[in-house]
Amino acid sequence: MTASPVAIAPQAPATGSWAFDDDAVRFAIGVLDDMDIMVSLRQWRVEERERLGRHAGGAPERFPAHALMVAMILAAVHHHPMHLRTFRDILFRHISPAMRAQLGVPDPPDPDDRLGWEALERCVRTRFHGLLDVIDPSPLPKNRILDAGAFDAAVAQHRTDHDLTDDILEQRTERLTWIANSILEASVSHLPRELRRHWQGSVVVDATNVPAFARQDAREKGKKPRDQRKVLRHSSDPDAGLYVRTDVDPTASPTTRAATKPTKMFWAYEASLIVTAAEGTGTGTEYPNLVIGMAPLHRPASEPGKNATVALASVQGRGHPAKWLAGDRAYTHALADDFQLPARAMGYEVVLDYRADQLGIQGSHAGALMIEGAWYSPGIPQTLIAATIDYRSGLIDETTWKTRIEARRAYRLRVHEQLADGQTKMMCPAAHVSPTARCELKPASENPKTKGKTRIHVTDALRANKPRICEQQTVNFPPEAGAKLWQPLHFGSPEWADTYYRLRNTIEGINGTAKDGSHSALDDPERRRVRGVAAQTLFTALLLLATNLQKISSFVAHAVVDTDGVTRRPRKSRGTTKAIQTWTPVIVGRAGAPPP
Repeated sequence: MTASPVAIAPQAPATGSWAFDDDAVRFAIGVLDDMDIMVSLRQWRVEERERLGRHAGGAPERFPAHALMVAMILAAVHHHPMHLRTFRDILFRHISPAMRAQLGVPDPPDPDDRLGWEALERCVRTRFHGLLDVIDPSPLPKNRILDAGAFDAAVAQHRTDHDLTDDILEQRTERLTWIANSILEASVSHLPRELRRHWQGSVVVDATNVPAFARQDAREKGKKPRDQRKVLRHSSDPDAGLYVRTDVDPTASPTTRAATKPTKMFWAYEASLIVTAAEGTGTGTEYPNLVIGMAPLHRPASEPGKNATVALASVQGRGHPAKWLAGDRAYTHALADDFQLPARAMGYEVVLDYRADQLGIQGSHAGALMIEGAWYSPGIPQTLIAATIDYRSGLIDETTWKTRIEARRAYRLRVHEQLADGQTKMMCPAAHVSPTARCELKPASENPKTKGKTRIHVTDALRANKPRICEQQTVNFPPEAGAKLWQPLHFGSPEWADTYYRLRNTIEGINGTAKDGSHSALDDPERRRVRGVAAQTLFTALLLLATNLQKISSFVAHAVVDTDGVTRRPRKSRGTTKAIQTWTPVIVGRAGAPPP
């Protein structure tokens, strides 16, 4: 006899027993209050409806937008994926009924009510995109792989339906910038005042990749550079772009670099970040290094100078101090109007490194020569001009290079006065009443008091055609003169190396923490599946907030009051030598006896 089949009712998937206690939820509510963004988001939504002439309409909201933001903060801080379903489950499964009531969240449906849970997920999705609509600066279609013609038509239709002008998109960019930086500021405010006051304003800027949850676009094959080939099919996340990394020797020629094959390629965004940096060296650090500013995510290698300035302007707009500012060679190569001049106008002193094609003489003003960040007398010897070129080419050793870098100081122009309009009044080292060098073109520099100082060699050509810097005691240098490469520290000197590398090393630590898969996992696109620059910027800001809070908590837990009364986190010992006693075996019982 054949047994009849037994109908088995479908089981609801297990949801686990984890939950957020009420204190964790209250903390997230407090963090959201510190952000102070919800009032602006609501106002922007009202303004958007009025601009489009639309009525609010629709069914009453099932839960308020601020409850969704609390769920997003909880997910980020406690290292859960930034998924819409995760936010739903946090609100309706993983917080107490008392906290749900405080947030205005209704009771959840029965565990086996599949349609009810799917409706809740749709509601979360609707609320989430309602938050994004007024801060999304992109008109590009997401979640669809379209050919070129269909893509352009979709963009045009979206612009028409939402009356999106360039001014409106620019306004949304400003809003997204403000939202992201308000999120970061909420984490910075958790740093104890005693630690916060130790930071004097030094920062480092860097662009780090944020992988996108999408494949790259498909382009025509050919020998042309990829960005010059026609797009056949657009990516489902067209706001992102192709991140290409090529590990090459920075001293190699441009031709050699261009011929080097990339070592890493994937579809990604790029985040331009401003990170606080230590002021000096010592036995420990006086505050944790935090991400304090960012620009909205953008395509990789897209206008690094402008994006850095956007992030810096936000830091300045929140009242933070300005001191040293370092960045890698991508920022040295930026247009001065995009990065160096705005940074200086905001009060930062830039610290730069140079590419091979930025070494040696790079410009002149009033006869003075711009050489690796400083203005020098036209009488500076060729061996000193080419010091870094010769060192990177392997023609001289490091000791010789450092000696020549130090010898340059005797030929470096001195600041006489900093004018209110940004101009700098500078003078030749042999000029004025206290010359630091001797020169026949400045007779007053040749006296018994200057005996033993460097003598500037004057060529026949220089003697016959004296530039203004040789004829006048002082010359005014406008801010834009040599602005791309100028920096106040003496390039290659110990003080430059200490400042530059100390600042640059800061960014590696923050990137490592933010991208750690056991924490914020910023390197894993599977954990950030909503596409588009607005969603990805919001998620990235929340994950960086979580990184900041983690670093603050770790710092406070390990900090001690030093002998000078300053709270510091002691540096870990770098010693790796082990004592011989390390290898002493454990003796159990008497010799030859069996183990217990």
